[in-house]
Amino acid sequence: MDTPLGEITLERGPSATRTPEALANGWEDWVLTLGEGPELRVRDVGAEEYIVRKRLEAGVEGEFNGKRFSVRTRSSFRRSARIVAFDGLGITFTARRLTLYAYEGNTCTAKGSAGRWTTTTRSAAGILSMCLFEWARMAHFLRTPFFRML
Repeated sequence: MDTPLGEITLERGPSATRTPEALANGWEDWVLTLGEGPELRVRDVGAEEYIVRKRLEAGVEGEFNGKRFSVRTRSSFRRSARIVAFDGLGITFTARRLTLYAYEGNTCTAKGSAGRWTTTTRSAAGILSMCLFEWARMAHFLRTPFFRML
């Protein structure tokens, strides 16, 4: 994926977790790399979209340049209660009407929808988390549950 900071690659491999649940559900470890530079690693994500969603609902942990973080998702019938947060990196994603917004702290750094983003951020963490958000299809958690039932 091309970004303002360069090309980002996603490497997926078997999870280091060797529990029966991890083996049965095909958990994977994902590594997003920005060129030759920083890496964002996420452990125990699923291979199939359904498993990815279930793992994200439970919460997954990761690492960005040695700094640990967790991905927390919350879906709700109330729009204001829906969120995807990268705790430890200070990055959150929310939805307002038909537009998705990315925040670093209290500053809106990107907005977009359906794979098209416009961003002002120059931070590697912000760009990598945005790519993970897209590749893991986390916008699912920011939509009304009514649409997911259709």
